[in-house]
Amino acid sequence: MTFIFQTMEDLVPLLKLKGLDIFFKSIRGPIKVVSSLSFEIEEAEVFGLVGESGCGKTLTALSIMGILPQNAFAEGEIIFKGSNLLSLDKESMRRLRGKELSMIFQEPTTSLNPVLTAGYQVAEVLTTHTGLSKTEAMTNTIELFRAVKIPSPEIRIKEYPHQLSGGMRQRVMIAMAIACKPSLLIADEPTTALDVTIQAQILELIQRLREDMKMAVLLITHDLGIIAENAQRVAIMYAGRLMELMDVYELFNNPRHPYTVGLLESLPKEKGMPLKPIPGFVPEPYKLPPGCKFSDRCRFVIPECMEKEPELIKTQNSRHLVRCIRAEEPTWHY
Repeated sequence: MTFIFQTMEDLVPLLKLKGLDIFFKSIRGPIKVVSSLSFEIEEAEVFGLVGESGCGKTLTALSIMGILPQNAFAEGEIIFKGSNLLSLDKESMRRLRGKELSMIFQEPTTSLNPVLTAGYQVAEVLTTHTGLSKTEAMTNTIELFRAVKIPSPEIRIKEYPHQLSGGMRQRVMIAMAIACKPSLLIADEPTTALDVTIQAQILELIQRLREDMKMAVLLITHDLGIIAENAQRVAIMYAGRLMELMDVYELFNNPRHPYTVGLLESLPKEKGMPLKPIPGFVPEPYKLPPGCKFSDRCRFVIPECMEKEPELIKTQNSRHLVRCIRAEEPTWHY
């Protein structure tokens, strides 16, 4: 009898981004806002995508879903279950979106249609992708509302978004996203504008649903605390680039990029200790510094940093990638 052992390298990932570039059209020509982004997400994995506002996290998610703004376009490869999503036509993407690929948007108030009931909006996903009748879809919607812990679902399905609390609207968005049991759920800042108690409930709900449905989750956030409790691997983005990719354990115990260290140092620690923010702001895409794009904010910068943009290289841990010429130096152990 022959035994075949599979390593992580042998497994075919559920999603693979390879050299993804995203551009905005302008009178000065295309402006690149995401550059050569590459990472993989395995089946049933929670993969974190972290960075400051404006670094390209949401644009990356929208490119996966095929719903970039009209003045934006993407190049490269987004391989999902063996197919390049960027080469599919609109109808093929429409069939995937909502069924195999789903997204919880950042702000449910603006994502839900204010003139349609919550129940109708969720049931519409079921009638579109599963062929259920309206009656069957509404029955399933009640069960979905119950699954996401919405009280009195028979009543809530008849209510409009403005009649629901923020936490309740977010639960409706989650019910809509999981209605067809997708293979990949993208959660874009799913707890924004919610109080701490509701945040914890929403994150616990997403984790439970992921385990029940065996789906992968792309968790987009700027909160490293959320990543610590929910993700297995994490990618750190800055100015449209992937700066560091690692297991969550490595993130908190062996960060190798100064930007990652800066994010960790800006977290609240002991009571009374002042925060240590990263100086400056994320630069505009058309005003990026030469060489390393973090060089103008980095306290470890040396002249070589501004000569050429570093490649994404492996550290001693082959699953830990860093875009820094000083990554192997012990200067900035956290």
